Amino acid sequence: MLADIWNDHKVSITALCALALAALASVVVVPETQQAVVVRVGEPVRVINRFQPDIEFGKTGAGLSFRIPIFEQLERIDKRLLTVDMEPQLVLFTDQLRLEVDAYARFLIIDPVKMVRTAGTTERVEQQLKPILTSVLRQELGKRTFQSLLTADRGAAMLNIRDGLDLAAREYGAQVIDVRIKRA
Repeated sequence: MLADIWNDHKVSITALCALALAALASVVVVPETQQAVVVRVGEPVRVINRFQPDIEFGKTGAGLSFRIPIFEQLERIDKRLLTVDMEPQLVLFTDQLRLEVDAYARFLIIDPVKMVRTAGTTERVEQQLKPILTSVLRQELGKRTFQSLLTADRGAAMLNIRDGLDLAAREYGAQVIDVRIKRA
């Protein structure tokens, strides 16, 4: 009799623990600094705390959310400014002067679903943008003289580089905010 009661409680305790674990696995916390894409069977189904530039922090949808454990995975994406750093490159100007240029670009992920579909992770977006930044920078600076890099014309060159890189970044759900030369 006592053994039957113990076995019944053992089964109910096991079931209760399994139910509690499933409930805990279904709850996710998405902070203000992140957006999350819920992926079900390899296909993005919804976005939690989507990037919206005109909405202030605290009103974006961050916090607790729910997902179906095992069937839905979460791809977390940073909402803050991200940086892609270019390796120093030798640039040949139109006046045949050579200069080693080190630059970087800052970007945001504005379309997380597109980013998950095309690149998968923000690290892959950075990997894809790095050679494009190098190429666009070399093409733009190669059209100019060395002297123009030292004048106000430099700002127009940086805008052209940013626009060229932004065009490529949009394919990955990103937006390039700024391109700067660190050292020349």
